[in-house]
Amino acid sequence: MLRTFLVIPLLLAAVVDGQVRLWLGLMTPGPDGAVWGHHWCRRLVWALGIECQMEGPLPDAGDGMLAVVSNHLSYLDVLLYSAARPFIMVSKTEVRSWPVIGWITAQAGTIYVQRRDVKGGQTQTHADVNAMMANAYRSGLPVVFFPEGTTTDGNEILEFRRGLYNSVVHDRVPVKVAAIAYEFTKLNPRATVGEHVCFVGDADFGPHLLGLLGLRGLTAKVRFGEETVAGQDRFQLARNSRSMMVELYNGLGAMSVAGQQAATVEGAEDVFDRPVDGLGAIYGDGGASR
Repeated sequence: MLRTFLVIPLLLAAVVDGQVRLWLGLMTPGPDGAVWGHHWCRRLVWALGIECQMEGPLPDAGDGMLAVVSNHLSYLDVLLYSAARPFIMVSKTEVRSWPVIGWITAQAGTIYVQRRDVKGGQTQTHADVNAMMANAYRSGLPVVFFPEGTTTDGNEILEFRRGLYNSVVHDRVPVKVAAIAYEFTKLNPRATVGEHVCFVGDADFGPHLLGLLGLRGLTAKVRFGEETVAGQDRFQLARNSRSMMVELYNGLGAMSVAGQQAATVEGAEDVFDRPVDGLGAIYGDGGASR
């Protein structure tokens, strides 16, 4: 399987590259690492054979702070957002212990948040999370989190958990919305988006990834909203951002039933059309796309 022989070496090359940069003082975990991760995520999207169509303006924190909230379908979501531009991502704590992936996400400045239903009880306090999020907001990069609190099969957008909105209100951070969906543009017998692309339930990462590498014609569609979400408290912000996200998601022409195999949306921009940086340039400067 050709993709396996591309993806695994790329992941290992990213670790080696990151370690060398750390040793030489060319990179520090955090925003600098997010820029580094952005370039490696672009290579991985190419190696996975995913066509990514993006609509709307790429979020930019500029001189201020910005949170971006998205629906959540798969670990691919993080890869695709990070490939589009450098972001600080928010993830569940379990990801930190994943082989290779955990190390890479840590260097990229990922904020790890403990889920409410974690075994053994929640040990993080709101103050702990707010402090980590505040540092991320002040990084100069947009911060992405997934308020559904879990991945879904794409049938619906779940009600939002309001925990991370505490940090938004606490630091008066503007919020924008994004939506992501997947579809097949080629026939994959016995494969569906909901079961073989979305990462839900008790699925194991390793077998799921190996199955994903065998799929053909996978397209990801992402739409970024232009407007800032209105709301005076975490309840209003959660409610209003979910309404905006549902509208964006439906506007993508996303599958209304998990597993629908649809055609590519005409006119959407493929932001990964330009050539991927060669592996020979992994030690080059390469500024972040903004």
